[in-house]
Amino acid sequence: MGDIIEYARTETRTFAELPLNEVDALIFGTLIYEDVAAICPTLMLDESQPQSAGSSFAARIRAFEPRHPLIWFRALWHPALESVSLADANQELHRSLTTDADDKPHEPQVVSVIDPSLTHRLFEACALSPRFADVRLGAVVEHINRGEQTQFAAATFQLPDGRNRRNPTHKGTLVISFRGTDDSLIGWKEDFNMSFQYPVPAQRAASAYLDTVARLWQGPIILVGHSKGGNLAIYSAMNAEPKVQRRIEHIYSLDGPGFPPEIVTSPAYQAVQPKVTKIVPDSSIVGMVFETPEPCRVVSSDSDGIMQHSAYTWLVDGDRFVTEPDLSSSSQLFNEQLNHWIAALTPEQRERAVDALFRVLHANGATSLSDLMGNLPAAIPSMLGAYVGLTPEDRRHLTEALAILFKASTAKRKRATTTGSAAQKAEKPGSADSEPTATTGGGASAANDDRSLPAK
Repeated sequence: MGDIIEYARTETRTFAELPLNEVDALIFGTLIYEDVAAICPTLMLDESQPQSAGSSFAARIRAFEPRHPLIWFRALWHPALESVSLADANQELHRSLTTDADDKPHEPQVVSVIDPSLTHRLFEACALSPRFADVRLGAVVEHINRGEQTQFAAATFQLPDGRNRRNPTHKGTLVISFRGTDDSLIGWKEDFNMSFQYPVPAQRAASAYLDTVARLWQGPIILVGHSKGGNLAIYSAMNAEPKVQRRIEHIYSLDGPGFPPEIVTSPAYQAVQPKVTKIVPDSSIVGMVFETPEPCRVVSSDSDGIMQHSAYTWLVDGDRFVTEPDLSSSSQLFNEQLNHWIAALTPEQRERAVDALFRVLHANGATSLSDLMGNLPAAIPSMLGAYVGLTPEDRRHLTEALAILFKASTAKRKRATTTGSAAQKAEKPGSADSEPTATTGGGASAANDDRSLPAK
């Protein structure tokens, strides 16, 4: 057994030989955390053309090439996705031409508790891999807006699985990856805003991003996202035009939060649900927030509690995840308690509780989790002062929510033996060749489901 870095280092089959699988989906959902915005072609969501020079319609007209008029005419109406290979991107990110050492230090956009070197190592492993090196990366969007309380980032990966031998990414699969929550408190505030606001700005941005990419470039589409990115992937598919939805082959939500009950029962959600695969670790916390009607694939992790949310802790065997028969009891209890807490409050009460929490976190002027944790002793007096200044009702609601989150985030796994109902679930006829799954939303149970494979 290994992890996604080991898989990237050892899997040598091309995407033509082995179509994108669940482990690849997690890799693309994780590569987006690397700091690629400064080196890759970018996209503006409020326009239909990329920012890069030469990509606007007028610029393409001016680029007339008399020796190749047919090529020019084709590119006029169907512009190529400006992109860079993962191999070249890694060189730009990590290596100077005169050395093999990683001499370009930079910080990936990850939560401070995640070792940043893991993101660098994953990107480098992909850059050196026969499977990933020729994948092209472009259409990067990254922005934080404190006024809107939003944090959003996305990128498009072109797989070299097209039919054109000279340019295998031409009309190849477009893997659209939505980044999860980064280290900014604004990003975390937006996550909590989902408890009373729908849609949040990042969801609208994800919808605009998918619409823009689909209008500009051809090819089948696979949507992936880790953490909040998984929620954004599903939301963007739900709100896509029918012709775009037909191009979407699969949607991977990787420990992503669900949706309010009225959304998961809507026709828009039901239309895309058959294409959704949700994958969670056995002690999932983030993926248990809100409702998830589709079965979840439960994977093994080499960590406990909230640290299982890190993609680098998920265990891989070959080209599949190592699976568990069901969610842990602590994850199921968290799902029940948190969703019960949310349902017991009005939207206005939830909003006040969330605002109260972030008034406390911002009390010492911190703008990121790393700022907060790095100066925690000095921040405690200000945070206590902000907490005391809340109304009694807000303090009560905030304390209830924090108690639920703390219990789940510190839970240790208790591996159950396969007795009783668990054994019955694991020993269903044919279960030796099937993959364990669980459904969430007011409890969790095991089931067997084959939708983890992309609809090729």
